[in-house]
Amino acid sequence: MTRPERAPAPKRAKGARASASAEAKAAIAPPQLDLFPVRPVVDVLDPRTVVGAQTGVEHLVRVRLRPNDAPHLIFHDRHGWYCESHGPACHAVQLARDEVK
Repeated sequence: MTRPERAPAPKRAKGARASASAEAKAAIAPPQLDLFPVRPVVDVLDPRTVVGAQTGVEHLVRVRLRPNDAPHLIFHDRHGWYCESHGPACHAVQLARDEVK
């Protein structure tokens, strides 16, 4: 017994499918606005006082994403900008760079 031949399914572009699903998600759940947005607390510290007089740290910044959160210590030295705990990919690094500028 032989199977009947099927017509090939039409091929869809990958980008069209992804954008259609993104548009559907945006239509279903609009972004929520914060009535009371919490701003991060950014403190620029003196690296010579905190780390020591012989330090190579150019900038030292303490960032708290929310007032009760643990602080992120952001260093800028010969290795670049990085968070003490999370490395250069930490969100607080960009906040510290913006504050120093």
